[in-house]
Amino acid sequence: MADKINVLDLAELQFIENALSARLSEIEKLKNNPELTAAEKKLGESISKNEEINSNFRELETKRKKLEDSVELNEEKIRSNEKKLFSGTITDAKELSNYQEEVDILKNNDGKLEDQMLEIMEEQAQLEPEIEALGKGMKELDSAVKRINNEIEEKHEGLKHNIEGLKKRKEDVMARIPTDHLKRYNETRTKKGGIAVSVIKDNFCGVCNMEIPAVEAEKFIDSETLYECPLCGRISILYQPGIDDIKKELET
Repeated sequence: MADKINVLDLAELQFIENALSARLSEIEKLKNNPELTAAEKKLGESISKNEEINSNFRELETKRKKLEDSVELNEEKIRSNEKKLFSGTITDAKELSNYQEEVDILKNNDGKLEDQMLEIMEEQAQLEPEIEALGKGMKELDSAVKRINNEIEEKHEGLKHNIEGLKKRKEDVMARIPTDHLKRYNETRTKKGGIAVSVIKDNFCGVCNMEIPAVEAEKFIDSETLYECPLCGRISILYQPGIDDIKKELET
């Protein structure tokens, strides 16, 4: 049996450690927020899809402009040939026939080129609604990502503030605990996975959840004395109402 101290200080120190661990775990969870990950993934997929469709649209537009330039070039040749045909300067029947034949060929080619242009424009028209829908979807996803990030940042700041308060409270509690007891606490905490103190209630250890044998439980008689759980070897104190208040305060 150890010397008598304010046992609630050790219990409070353990609860503070638990709360700090829980807050740090919450921060880690915020870094790997599944909602944010899902939204960012969808946004990335939408951006890639949008780039692909826009690339197709631009490729079609390049083809259309080339066809348009070809039509314009043909039109210039047709105008030039027709000008010669109706200028009255050409009297050779063969030469006139050649010019007329070239005009007919150019006009026929124009028709084919214009048909190709129409097909391309129809393809572009089919892509436009998808481009518009993707653009709208990306804006919504981007807004969702920003909203989630803002929520995460707000929670993160709250947790940081809470952790700072817990650390200050931990320092204050540690200052009240005698050096030898604090040393024992730290050594036990290192050996026992970060949990040094257990609360004994109704002969059950609050950490290992095992019932203390009756012969050992008979020794647990003073709520102001430090004991040791005979089953898990942790520093143990008897339950008292103030413990619930401290624990509840630190868990909220």
